[in-house]
Amino acid sequence: MFKFDVLAEDFIGILMVVPKTLLLAILILFLSTLLGGVIALIQQYRIPVVAQIVKVFTSFLRGTPAVVLLYLMYYALPQIAHLLLKIVGIEFNPHDLNPVVVVIVTFSLTMSAFQSEIIRGAFMSVSEGQIEAAHSLGYNFLQTLSRVIMPQALMEALPDFLNSYMVIIKALSLAFLITVVDIFAQAKIMGAMSFRYLEAFVAAALIYWLISAILTALINRYELRLRKAY
Repeated sequence: MFKFDVLAEDFIGILMVVPKTLLLAILILFLSTLLGGVIALIQQYRIPVVAQIVKVFTSFLRGTPAVVLLYLMYYALPQIAHLLLKIVGIEFNPHDLNPVVVVIVTFSLTMSAFQSEIIRGAFMSVSEGQIEAAHSLGYNFLQTLSRVIMPQALMEALPDFLNSYMVIIKALSLAFLITVVDIFAQAKIMGAMSFRYLEAFVAAALIYWLISAILTALINRYELRLRKAY
């Protein structure tokens, strides 16, 4: 029989790892957006050789399941770090690499392929006429980017960034495979402690839903303010 007191206890227990999950997701979103921006610029300006390499790289990331990439990086990244640090004369034990680092690197790389498309689409939404007008006023590339392109592109990309953030939060449930505890992992732990898995997973579902509702409301308000400003 479903027990609401167990649900309440599991809900509070899972809430304890929500800040860690949200911060981890923010860091991944930030890094993937930075890398995605670089990829978008390379593709936009069609830099020879590099653009072709990036195309293969993003195709691989889009076509490979996240769980496969996670295990691939879990076994490969420590060895890569060991080799690179050995070149510069730093001793490093591959077994000392924190699994959280593997999660950050894996999901940042995975999401960068999708973030690049969001950024490209947002940049392309800004008309050429506005860019030409900025150049006619004497704006250089960085001034045009920061004062004309970025504010308008941000408005277009904001809902997609929210979606990406929610995708990352939910994708972090895979991190338990390499011992990193997030919302889903904490639900499994709570369920195992009480042998009441139904209540634990209902609590996790409610928390995911609550996070999504709060983030959507906040982003909608911010987007409305941006649209009023521009």
